[in-house]
Amino acid sequence: MAVVSKPASQNLAVVLLTAYLSSLARQPLVTKACTTATLNFLQEEIAQRVSGVRADDKATEKRAALEGTPVKKSLIEKVVNKRVLQFSLYGLLISGPLNHFLYEILNKVFANRPKNKLNTLLSLLAQNLIISPILNSVFLAANAVIAGERSIENVINIVRSRLLGMMKVSWVVFPCVQLFAARFLPPLVWVPFFNSIAFTFGTYFNTQGKIRTLQAKRAEEEKQDKSE
Repeated sequence: MAVVSKPASQNLAVVLLTAYLSSLARQPLVTKACTTATLNFLQEEIAQRVSGVRADDKATEKRAALEGTPVKKSLIEKVVNKRVLQFSLYGLLISGPLNHFLYEILNKVFANRPKNKLNTLLSLLAQNLIISPILNSVFLAANAVIAGERSIENVINIVRSRLLGMMKVSWVVFPCVQLFAARFLPPLVWVPFFNSIAFTFGTYFNTQGKIRTLQAKRAEEEKQDKSE
């Protein structure tokens, strides 16, 4: 009987997933923080390029150089974009640990309760009405600060104006995602599965936020040009 070997890419995926799950079991906080930092790095890099922010920054730097006032960059900034690095650090130091501790609290609350439909529903409600708004609010606030906003009042206004739209999508999508995971996936792979979904939607909202900010900036520049 012939032995069918698995493709090398599939074997590599299994090895990487096994290593990740092993690390998650041994050091959950560190693993989640590093995972969030990596995904945030990729998310911000993609959002800047897709939204046009990166191109706009380069155009601004080019104009400044032609005007004789080149933008000064540190050695690190010459290697990696400053906002990408900041967003990655936010994931490492804030978002990853916060996510971990909030879900640890939730797990402890429901640890000794019977696994029935009522408690499953209550857990989903707690995730979507308590944990998700907290994480999304922190994300929006951090995103505004990283983008250069320094006024607390403006940061609060940004969170208020964008949180509901973000939550509406979360309330439609994530209960379906959570129910899908609970029904079809083993608990061991829930974390990487949820991370992939969160990464996708986080990239989308990050990109949309940058597009709106860039549009507002250009509208303000056009207004100033007309007034002159």
